[in-house]
Amino acid sequence: MKKHFYTIGSIIILLFSAVIFIVLPAMVGGAKAQKLPPFGSYDGKQITYEPGTIFSNTVTNYAEALKWQGQDITENTYFYIFNYAFNSTVVRMAYDSAVEKSGWVVPESAVNRNLIKHFYDENGNYSSKLYKQTSDETKRELIKQTKETLKTTRFLEDTFGEGDQFAGKPLYGLKASSKEIPFICDMAAKTRSFDAAAFSTDNYPQDKILAYANEHKDYFVKYDLSVITVSDESTAKTVLDRLNKNEIVFADAVTEYSTKNYTNDSGKINNNLNYQVKNIISDADSFNAVCALKSGETSGIVKTGSGYSIFKADSNAVQPDFSDASTVNNVKSYLNTYEKGLIEDYFISVAKDFSAQALQSGFAKACAKAGIEKLEVPAMSLNYGNLSILGTSSVDSSSPLASINSDENVLKAAFALKQNEISEPLVLGRNVIVLQMKEELSNGSDIETAKQTFPAELNNYDQESAETALFNSPKVVNNVMEVYFNNFMAKN
Repeated sequence: MKKHFYTIGSIIILLFSAVIFIVLPAMVGGAKAQKLPPFGSYDGKQITYEPGTIFSNTVTNYAEALKWQGQDITENTYFYIFNYAFNSTVVRMAYDSAVEKSGWVVPESAVNRNLIKHFYDENGNYSSKLYKQTSDETKRELIKQTKETLKTTRFLEDTFGEGDQFAGKPLYGLKASSKEIPFICDMAAKTRSFDAAAFSTDNYPQDKILAYANEHKDYFVKYDLSVITVSDESTAKTVLDRLNKNEIVFADAVTEYSTKNYTNDSGKINNNLNYQVKNIISDADSFNAVCALKSGETSGIVKTGSGYSIFKADSNAVQPDFSDASTVNNVKSYLNTYEKGLIEDYFISVAKDFSAQALQSGFAKACAKAGIEKLEVPAMSLNYGNLSILGTSSVDSSSPLASINSDENVLKAAFALKQNEISEPLVLGRNVIVLQMKEELSNGSDIETAKQTFPAELNNYDQESAETALFNSPKVVNNVMEVYFNNFMAKN
């Protein structure tokens, strides 16, 4: 399983990086030599790009690592480096904080054991000459970074069990049952393959779309409206009073007062179909009053989702023309957004007819009669989330079945089927599918191999889960995008 770039080893920063500081304006052309604002914070502590900080050291490490891999360091590359470095810094700060709260202090003996490794000669022996040639400043930095590394390592080992082992088992971290790995192996021991038919909801028939459109014409009436929106009712009353007294024209009021919610810069409403306007105005009477405006008329004050609005009809409403392709596309977009169930019901009915045909003449012939391709799901285990530890699915990413391992209901139905049994219609993403179980295979899981490979993978899952929880914490404030674009990209 692939680790995040900023987990475990990667958050233990290179010891010499503290004396290397990449001057970003020289690397990223748009920024001037200036002190950058904080890139965010953790638990109220700012994360800044300044010499000697964890964040700046980590940026340097990642940049150097990419160079070693032969990658060019560009403006876009630095944006991703900042993101990785920020996440790494947050992890480091959180873990170090936990160690500090525990009261644990790095033993000097541990510092010396780790420090001596930096003065080995080419034969792997300690060299007093190398030690003497190293400046006192570098030595101080090495001691400081060694202590910080050991502090972070303490949390990692105590929590995730990395590091020292005895009799093949980690000395630290959560302990796992001896039955855990056999249990996981058993989950992947049996695999199933399927034949499948898929009916795309994107192919909802044109006559069905037009039938819905004609039954709901009002939804697709188009309005030509301008809007002034302000945050408080008092300001709205002032604006309306000035409009009524002809002290200001509507366009100028847009410029002077409007927050321009729902509109472009000139105050024209962006989404002007009936159902879209209704999304802005929740009160039925207010909505009907705005829709009834004639060309040149102005509404009263209307409560909207973003505050208080005043609407003006710049011309009369236009009835929908369903012979126009763009209007039909508007209807289709509405159906996909608000009436998805209606479309799915249609294809479920189609899929039921297909299933009946498949029972009668066979799956392949039913596909041919329906004019669709018979799809195949290669042998896979019951693996929700497509986890590598259980053997990932080899379904092509462009297939209508690509998300099969991410749908709990589909997996339940698929693995409840008996040999050659055909499923009920199942909704999978933008498709309605029918499955037929072809065969079940036993792959004879290698327990001994699993004992060697699974612990590391399970450890990675634990780390990623911890990081996900950490990054979703209200203690984390991430301003990387804002700082980067305001201080680099915006000045190119």
